[in-house]
Amino acid sequence: MKGINLTIAFCTVLLLTHPAVADYKKGDFIVRVGAAGVDPNDDSNRLRLNGTPLDYTQVYVDSGYSVSITGTWLFADHWGLELLAAAPFRHDLDVRGLPDPDTGAPLGRVSLGDTKQLPPTLSLQWYPVCTESWVQPYIGLGINYTHFFDEDISHTAQNYFDTVLNAESQAKLSLSNSWGLGGEVGVDVAFGRESRWLFNAAIWYLSIDTKAKIRFRNEDNDYTRINVDVDVDPWVYSVGIGYHF
Repeated sequence: MKGINLTIAFCTVLLLTHPAVADYKKGDFIVRVGAAGVDPNDDSNRLRLNGTPLDYTQVYVDSGYSVSITGTWLFADHWGLELLAAAPFRHDLDVRGLPDPDTGAPLGRVSLGDTKQLPPTLSLQWYPVCTESWVQPYIGLGINYTHFFDEDISHTAQNYFDTVLNAESQAKLSLSNSWGLGGEVGVDVAFGRESRWLFNAAIWYLSIDTKAKIRFRNEDNDYTRINVDVDVDPWVYSVGIGYHF
């Protein structure tokens, strides 16, 4: 506890006794690169097998990790536009509650498949400090578009479809793309009084809703369809470095 208090006191003195030259002003650009994690606050309705809801079923979206890149243009003092981009995030998908083929009781959580996604987000940012500080907190609100691709069914799920639902072909999984709102909180801390390099930490909350569809050919030479609506709604965390132009 004493060490934490000394650290806080040191940082406070440092900020108060060093006038800032890392001002943010109209016309500036800030580029940031960081390690990012997507932590879904997920929920779903019940799976629908050819339109019939399956009791006790639910889909889960696991966390994914990648590299985030953001660029901010300050079009006015205190105000900026930020574009969030990233390398693809990969997420495992699980399902719970499928009927046991022997007893009919709900099964536990098993692998359903995986997907990749890109979540570009355009945000309006407000910098309450902007000048005379080398610590620059900010908040933002914007629009997110999430593109899902490279969806795959797991071997576990395919085996279930083959043995229980009489699948005669490889199951195909698709997730619809999503539009939603996004909010963020972040902070830039310059590495020194005259440095344009900075440390950045940021948190976003993104509204991401998708419709998952599974389809395969059955023994009647017809298609079996499984649909489910999934709310991903993740928290996104990023820590990295940036440069102030």
